[in-house]
Amino acid sequence: MRKLRCITLILLFSLVLVACGGEGDTYLYDTGAHTHVYGNRYDVTPETCICEGTQIRYCKICHQAVTDTVAVPEDIAARKHAFSDTVVAPTEAEEGYTKRSCTLCEYVIERTDVIPARYALLTDAATKTEAPNGVSGILMSDTATHKLSYSVGGEGAVSPVIARRLAVALAITEELERQGTALTPETLITLVSGMGEGNSYTVRELLYEWVASGDIDVARGFAMALDGSEAAFAARVAARLEKLGVLAQVTVDPFAPEAQGAATLHATGVMLARALDVPLLCEAFSNAVPGLVRIAGKKPALYLSVGGLRISAMKTDAGVYHFLLLSGENAPSNLENTLFLAVL
Repeated sequence: MRKLRCITLILLFSLVLVACGGEGDTYLYDTGAHTHVYGNRYDVTPETCICEGTQIRYCKICHQAVTDTVAVPEDIAARKHAFSDTVVAPTEAEEGYTKRSCTLCEYVIERTDVIPARYALLTDAATKTEAPNGVSGILMSDTATHKLSYSVGGEGAVSPVIARRLAVALAITEELERQGTALTPETLITLVSGMGEGNSYTVRELLYEWVASGDIDVARGFAMALDGSEAAFAARVAARLEKLGVLAQVTVDPFAPEAQGAATLHATGVMLARALDVPLLCEAFSNAVPGLVRIAGKKPALYLSVGGLRISAMKTDAGVYHFLLLSGENAPSNLENTLFLAVL
């Protein structure tokens, strides 16, 4: 028995085990050293999609801590983003949507619930794409849906006369709608040139005249009253067209002859859809309709015919406007009757 104890003690003292003071160095057990056995990693600073993180782990025997760096993944889709949903409302020219994006780096993973721009003219399976005989371009829609029942030749050039009148009228009514403005429909404006020079007229009266005739002297009166110069007023009109999203398709000068400039059929239609949402302009349109004009047996809410372009609108009992733009020198004179009878 005594001999067996001696053998055991000799084996214990001679036994060498692997251990480390850091990681990988070896020591004898009789020095008190050991091999570190680390447990789970714990976040000290979580990594994000743009910043490295740090983690710590502890030895289960001596509790020594080791800190590690957690790199940001190179693949942006694999990073730890902080996502949130933002609802973007549609504007006159831009669509609305719900955007799921990272609040840290603006990485976008989703756009849902898309809503068309407020004045987008929309096509669908029911949209007719063949124009009636004698018509080079035709757009027909309504202010409730903006869906086109006809859409032909929208990108074709048309007379800029009506676009010019709409552009200035929309610039004036935008100022009327602006919060804090001093301008009202009854504000008096003194004309600075022309037959009415020196006379004062209400904004309402001048809009009526502008829609009907596009008189340059009316534009000058608006310019001096609102901006003090023709250049500043022209910039106001251009800014209004840009906000509506048609500046690239419409080039008009409020102070140039009406026939100068450029416009497409589609851009004119967008401007018209916006103008029909302004009650004061609808009054002006109605006031400008020649007394003998009838469409589907009724006086239209709007009828203008200039330079091979005819635009018209009819108002339903529900207050919805159906509107039509016809382009072409040979468009049948009774075509409005036929087309409006089908939708009213």
